[in-house]
Amino acid sequence: MIYLLTTPDHPCLEDFLAGPGAALAPHVVPLAYPTLFAARTLPPGTYVFADLERLSDAELERAAWVWRQLASGGPAVRLLNPPIRVRQRFELLRLLHERGLNDFDVYRLDEGRPPRRFPVFVRGERGHNAVTSALLHDAPALESFLERRRAGDRSPGGTIVTEFRGERDGRGLYRRYAAFRVGDRIIPTDIFFGRHWEVRGLGGEMVVDQETVAEETRFLHDHPHEVQLREVFELAHIDYGRVDYGVVGGRVQVYEINTNPYIAPRPLGGTLREGLYGHFAREFLAALHALRGPDGAAPLTIGAAPTASGQQRLRRWGKRALYGALWHSGPPPAYARHLRLLRRLVRLGRRRVGDH
Repeated sequence: MIYLLTTPDHPCLEDFLAGPGAALAPHVVPLAYPTLFAARTLPPGTYVFADLERLSDAELERAAWVWRQLASGGPAVRLLNPPIRVRQRFELLRLLHERGLNDFDVYRLDEGRPPRRFPVFVRGERGHNAVTSALLHDAPALESFLERRRAGDRSPGGTIVTEFRGERDGRGLYRRYAAFRVGDRIIPTDIFFGRHWEVRGLGGEMVVDQETVAEETRFLHDHPHEVQLREVFELAHIDYGRVDYGVVGGRVQVYEINTNPYIAPRPLGGTLREGLYGHFAREFLAALHALRGPDGAAPLTIGAAPTASGQQRLRRWGKRALYGALWHSGPPPAYARHLRLLRRLVRLGRRRVGDH
């Protein structure tokens, strides 16, 4: 069996399994993380830790705990996407730029480091919704956008600025390439063509004609970017997911990796793409089938996740009590003086401890 772990609101494989993937549906179980966290025994099989970019830090730590418990199950258990090691969007894109694999850089809004090249756009650090801004062509345009966010009481946390890296062809079309990794296989998925710089698979925005279908057919059969994409997936520590990317100046430019991408039950863009969709579906199902683990092994006992020790709980309680007492120690100027004094004492104490 294959257990695909997702957040409760994003079972993104279910429509596909109800349609083209029906033959494999009895062997793939979409399993919500809350169910996983509550379980005290789990069956052997293949566990795909998907949807990691939608988990909180605490949930990622809980998922990592379950991963370690399952890892003790030996050959009866196969694990994909180690929760803590998987590089999230910002970390991955920054690393790809530093390694010279991406020509564009990314910046956190609260990082205090201005973009080196424009245009840029703003989007969330996690999740896979549309971008937050239009293309911003210079520093004043970016600052104006950020001022509007501040005026709306929007926090800069969890938001990144991305340098735009894309190009049109002679017909004025942008391309968004995609490929899956499923275990050891890299599977070309599709090319979406569009006239807007943010190419998305929405029917009214896609350009589909004989030329695009011919190019997409060559892409699916020739698999031209496998070597580069395998390196990217390895750097990301992702064994299951879909990479979205462009090709600019002949160089692959990775935009993101989604560990729980939605797979439609029918081809997007109409009947011209039916053969392309069928080719991908067959390849994807074959790769999933290869992930199935052995049947018949005994269930695994999952211990309760570790909680904070008594000492840690006491420390947190003492900290809350101390800072609460400081806040009630007098008017705000007195609080500020007492806080500065406390910080100096803490630094002094740490230095003394370090000296010994």
